[in-house]
Amino acid sequence: MNNMKKKTKKSKKHLGLTYKILALIFILIVIFLSYWFFSIKTPTLPSPPLKDLSESHGISLGVHVVVNRLKNKPYRNIASSQFGFATIDGPAQWLYLRPTENTYNYSGINTVMQFAKENNMPVQLHHLVWGEINYLPKWLVDGHFSSNKLLDILRSDIETTASHYKGQVKTWTVVNEAFTRSQHTYGLHDWWADNIGHGTTYIDNSFSWARQADPNATLLLNDFNNETENSVSNAEYVYVKEALARGVPIDGIGMQMHIDATNPPDKNQVISNMQRFKALGLNTYITEFDVNVSKVKGNQDYKDSLEAQITYNMVRACIESKSCVSFNEFGITDKNNLIKSIFNTNSHSYLFNSRYQPTKSFYSFRNAWSME
Repeated sequence: MNNMKKKTKKSKKHLGLTYKILALIFILIVIFLSYWFFSIKTPTLPSPPLKDLSESHGISLGVHVVVNRLKNKPYRNIASSQFGFATIDGPAQWLYLRPTENTYNYSGINTVMQFAKENNMPVQLHHLVWGEINYLPKWLVDGHFSSNKLLDILRSDIETTASHYKGQVKTWTVVNEAFTRSQHTYGLHDWWADNIGHGTTYIDNSFSWARQADPNATLLLNDFNNETENSVSNAEYVYVKEALARGVPIDGIGMQMHIDATNPPDKNQVISNMQRFKALGLNTYITEFDVNVSKVKGNQDYKDSLEAQITYNMVRACIESKSCVSFNEFGITDKNNLIKSIFNTNSHSYLFNSRYQPTKSFYSFRNAWSME
């Protein structure tokens, strides 16, 4: 019995010590995280700001603004000082924008709109129509609506949303990824085309409805893998040429430019492709630029250098094409990610790292704009 009491006391003692150690570790982690977070400051960047350099070429420079990042002072400072316009994406998707058939949630969009207004930044808004099923609400996907009813729902949404922000949005991406998805690029599908049918009719209608709802906004046809001449851009080119002849009010071509660093597009081929759309009367808008180095083999310095070179080349393509009028970065920094910061695991996906320090890409980006 005495031995059991002694063992029990010993176990309690060990347990108490374990709790104390865990509590100490927790306190140290909190202190470290607090220091890591609160020590992040807005970097001192060279003058003039990036947006002034791009404007000297007649090209507007923008950035995707993420709602929950606006709480972060360095993020706000960089977005407002370095970029000329704000792009809104996430809260504009139907999944968040239209939770039920008869209700709209504009809160996320309004948060970014307010930030843009306070900083005199025009707004580009993505997307009125996007056939990615994961960003469509359940009531729509599981509604078993007829083709005609889906067109009514689509028209109602475009008219309601575009009218709600009439005069406040400079540029709408009206239809997104119609041509990559119609070709099932990477296995993707266009939910709208698959369920409405009638080919590209829904694209024609979407642009007409958007023009009626917001007559003075610029309306873009947006896609990816359309930077050079290929099956996607060729299909888009044929459609646009015929659509313009029909009077469809398309104002520009959006090229997302999510670049795979293992297979980047050739600068001269990008220029040539931009120019053939210009011959149809349409300028090019780079809408979601970033570089993915995750598949690149090599150390981080090599990856950063490759990313910087690709970034430089695509800026120069935009400038030298004489048909590219807008360049939008998909983000400022990939994430405020402590793990990525500590282990330096591909944290330099944009112009700034996770602690808002400029990367090699920032300086190559700047150098590209600084040249004639």
